[in-house]
Formats: sequence, structure tokens, C-alpha cells
Amino acid sequence: MDFERVNEALIKIEPGLYKYLYIMERFHKTDVSKDLEFQKRFNGFYRIRQRKPEFYNEYYNFMEEHKDNEVSFDLVLEHFYNTFERVEASFSSKLVATINPNLPVWDEFILKNLGLKKPAYGTKNRINKTIELYNSIIKWYEDFLQTDDSRRMIQLFDERYKGVDITDTKKIDLILWQIR
Repeated sequence: MDFERVNEALIKIEPGLYKYLYIMERFHKTDVSKDLEFQKRFNGFYRIRQRKPEFYNEYYNFMEEHKDNEVSFDLVLEHFYNTFERVEASFSSKLVATINPNLPVWDEFILKNLGLKKPAYGTKNRINKTIELYNSIIKWYEDFLQTDDSRRMIQLFDERYKGVDITDTKKIDLILWQIR
């Protein structure tokens, strides 16, 4: 691991970190299906843009309905596929990771840093391959969190952001998101 790049990423994280903390602090205190400020900040942080109002309505209604349950990536992905006929891997992972912050997000920068590629549009069994890939991301995090490199990254995060209480998965997530 290139810790010079990690330190550079830690500097870049700050604005997004405080956006994330707002989202997580508000998540269980508001009805996310109606709280437009929450939605605006969530959309901004996770870069959810240029969607039809029906998508946003369904996304935040689903999030609100399931926020007190452990929902699986599979369930969310299949729900949005059945609703919109689109494989929404990234958005599904962000919803799941908001409900369970121990789960990672699926993002183009995370995939790139892990050396993974999403299934192409016309791929046979695309939903199953997408689920398998997300499970590979989870497995990578589980394995990586056992390494000295991850412990060092978390230590650097904790030294820079004293008192910030987020999961180790999210700390690594935020760092990898900034290493582009």
C-alpha cells in the first residue's frame, strides 16, 4: 500500500466525511422518504443524479421501509431491476451500506482500486454476476481488514479524524474512493 497516497486521500476525505456523518446521523431520525434535505445531501454525497422523479420516490420509499431491517444487496438489486428494468448495482450498494455501514459500497473507483470490472450490459445472467461481484467486494474487505495495511490505514484515519465514529469498512471505503 502506498501510504503517501493514503495520506493524500485522507486530506481529500474531509468534506465528504462530514456529509457522510450528517447522512448517518439523520438517517434514523427522519422519514427519508419525505425529508428533501436528507435526499439532497444523500444524492450529492453519493452522486445520484439525473434520475426521473419516480426513481427517487421509489429509492427513498424503499430505504424508509427497510431502514430498520437488515436487507441484502441481492434483495435491493432485484427490487430495482423488477421496478425499473435496470441493474442498479452502485445505488443498491449505497442503500444497503447506509442501512448496514459494515458493508462496502460499489463504486467505479472502488472497483478500479480492487482490480474488478462490472459485468457488461449484455452479459448473460448479469444480475447473478453482479451479486457475485458484490460478494467479492465484501470478501475483499473482510480479508483486507485483517491485514497490517488496513490497520495502518485505519490508524492514520483515526489520528487525522479523532473522535469520528464510523465503521472500519467505511474508513477504508472513503480512502479508496479518494485514491483515483
